[in-house]
Amino acid sequence: MNIRAKIAAFLAVVIICPVFSATAAEKEQEAVVKSQSDIVLSGEYVAFDQIAEYVSERYLDSDLTKEDIKIMGISKLLENNEPALVELLKATLTSLDPYSDFFTAQEYKEYLNQINKTFYGIGIYLQQIDNYIEITGFVQEGGTAEQSGFKAGDKIVKVGGVDVVGKSVDEVRNMLVGELDTTIDVSVLRGTTEITITAKRVEVSQSTVSGGIMKGNIGYVMIKSFGMNTADEFFTIKNQLQENNVKKLILDLRDNPGGFVDAATNIAKMIVPKGKIVTVSYRDKADNVIEMSEVTDTPFDIIVLVNENTASSSEILSSAIQDSGVGKVLGTRTYGKAVVQRLYSVANGSMIIKLTTGQYLTRNGNEINGVGIEPDYPVTNYKKQIDTTNYTSFDFHNRYAVGQNGDSIKAAKERLKLLGYYSGDEENPVFDVALQEAIKSFQTTAGLSPDGVLDIATQVKLKEQFEKLETIVDRQLQTAYEKFGGKIEDLY
Repeated sequence: MNIRAKIAAFLAVVIICPVFSATAAEKEQEAVVKSQSDIVLSGEYVAFDQIAEYVSERYLDSDLTKEDIKIMGISKLLENNEPALVELLKATLTSLDPYSDFFTAQEYKEYLNQINKTFYGIGIYLQQIDNYIEITGFVQEGGTAEQSGFKAGDKIVKVGGVDVVGKSVDEVRNMLVGELDTTIDVSVLRGTTEITITAKRVEVSQSTVSGGIMKGNIGYVMIKSFGMNTADEFFTIKNQLQENNVKKLILDLRDNPGGFVDAATNIAKMIVPKGKIVTVSYRDKADNVIEMSEVTDTPFDIIVLVNENTASSSEILSSAIQDSGVGKVLGTRTYGKAVVQRLYSVANGSMIIKLTTGQYLTRNGNEINGVGIEPDYPVTNYKKQIDTTNYTSFDFHNRYAVGQNGDSIKAAKERLKLLGYYSGDEENPVFDVALQEAIKSFQTTAGLSPDGVLDIATQVKLKEQFEKLETIVDRQLQTAYEKFGGKIEDLY
């Protein structure tokens, strides 16, 4: 490839075309370049600049400009060096602000999957029954999982040849997920017969919205993120609440990082009274957008739960509810991300950049970027040490192994379950294989000999670790529930 072709190839990498239709104004905008006096240059970069100048002035080929030389040098460095190229592109975008970014094709796929709560599994519903993880149903009736031979009631005993008896639902699920269209051998117990089925991983979508009706006819809805289907999912639950004459709604947006702005504004258009939802402003004022609600009869009195991780689109919805007076915000100050990103394709659509192009003002014209939303009811959750008085005690005298039973074994199961080592039935006082494996794991972590025996030293260590456990008291949910007339004891 000649010099000019190399330069053209390099420049082609950074030619941007929009994934979503860009406005004419955006196409006409020129890049804003900072003056050199605003940028602190390293000695190496100064040398790079000087070398390019020397070459352009004195090299035999008089056609090369200073800019040509720089481009050639960068092009040569990045040629056949994909990691370095990705690092450069990421650095270019992330140097602008915390939200602009560059995604490879795979990274973009993962980014969308995270927002939409999509993963690649085998399409089955699971639940814990004693020491087994049992298949209770299928994501798609008649789909790949059923066609492969799985049946509701099958107990999973091995995944990829690894014994999973005694493992938790989350542990088994993590072993089942993987790359799209790959396969995994899953052994199930059907009656007394063990059957091995080769399962294909397919796209599985989890709902981003969940909820129901609490005692006192109080609605509760949690939105985990704002994906492509979030507004539709919310619409379904909203209708169910209204059919049951629910008038009070606790909307939980805690730890919601945001997502698609349209999803948030479309939900606002269902529950926020008539008027402005949000104003999004761009560099060219002609591109500004004002989202409006036309609701004349709001369906709910709302309390929105927020915390320091409530960000972006979730702040748009929270502020619209707060500013309109249809509800109150309860919790801790939100994250404060009030800038908007658009997605554009590069390299002929094989890669994506996320670029900050706008910012938004709340319904009442408040700027919350870097500030966040101040709750109407500031409430903080807190931790407290676990109450050990309601748990079975150790005897601290005897050693226990597989096949034995007694209160100390029950005490070990109770503690190991809360510590995350055991997932079986803690009410069963029999020392089973699952407990032995849990004890081995605990002993390894605690610096004891991992023999799987519940000896006195292990009992003492379990007691010490258990007494250090803290639980989070969800005072935010409790307070919201109380404000709607509920009693805390009815939550648990």
